[in-house]
Amino acid sequence: MEGEGKRLERGYNKNILIRLFKIFQKIRDLSYPDLNRLTEEISYETGEVSKRTIKRDIATLKYEFSLPIEYSKKQKGYYLTEECEFPFPSLTGGEVISLLIATNLLQQFKGTPLEKSLSSLEKKIEFLLSDRVSINPKELEMALSVNISYIKIKTDVSDSFDKIFRAIREKQRIVITYHSLSSNETRERKVDPYHIYNFQGVWYFCGYCHLRKGIRDFALDRISDIKILNEKFEVQKGFDLREYLNRAFRIYKGDTQKIKIWFDSYQAKWIKERIWHESQEIEELANGEIILTIEGNREEIKRWIMSYSSHCKVLEPESLRKEIEEEIKKMSELYK
Repeated sequence: MEGEGKRLERGYNKNILIRLFKIFQKIRDLSYPDLNRLTEEISYETGEVSKRTIKRDIATLKYEFSLPIEYSKKQKGYYLTEECEFPFPSLTGGEVISLLIATNLLQQFKGTPLEKSLSSLEKKIEFLLSDRVSINPKELEMALSVNISYIKIKTDVSDSFDKIFRAIREKQRIVITYHSLSSNETRERKVDPYHIYNFQGVWYFCGYCHLRKGIRDFALDRISDIKILNEKFEVQKGFDLREYLNRAFRIYKGDTQKIKIWFDSYQAKWIKERIWHESQEIEELANGEIILTIEGNREEIKRWIMSYSSHCKVLEPESLRKEIEEEIKKMSELYK
């Protein structure tokens, strides 16, 4: 099969490959599909194709890829004379990494209505990897891993995810019973839901909050009840989802400020080699120290700064500098 895979990789574009694979799947999984049924099924899934094209594709699968496809006069349809797999082209190193990352990212969808479908996809990706990589799975595990850690939430969010996703698609308002950690209050909120997203394993959605009169983010695991209203909404004019999501330094969008931070020569080496936010500017000083200017949520950046302890210092704004000084005093008292 290796030769067929290489020919397939060289001579067929992506759309033809997809069509060939789908024809192979239909012949393998259906009971003696004839030319009419194959044409109908493939046209529905990939776009209109002719019987002549499907017949030519079957010949390609049989003679160029050496797949054991035959036509049964008795059953009046196509079938495989023996079990086999489609000869996918060999994967490059970059493609292997991409598939490993994709498989890992599927873990985000556990506890949502998409879990079952994506679990099936994960198994298919693992099968493809084991067949197309030139080293066996054990050797691959020793050579490479992709570990993206997520926070594990205690609450099942599948029902909320399902309802909010449906409300977004149908542009219907919702009423949620929501517990806010900042105010420690649980109350009803009427919201126009815009978008669901995941941050470090926790599901959120953003939308227009009628109580706060603005765009807010809500964690799905803090929703205790949700109702879809028979009220339609329109996304606010001028709302740019990409700009909204990129505004955050990590997750929080509100109370953004431009902040200047000094890093000593030791920590500067690590700070310089990362893009922390698209707003960042780095000024390199003569002694290896740097000044990082970044824009984001004040509280979130404050926590990030304090994680570097004595290797950094806030230069501007002065009010944030004083806040951190107070935090350090409180920490000192705790450790006495």
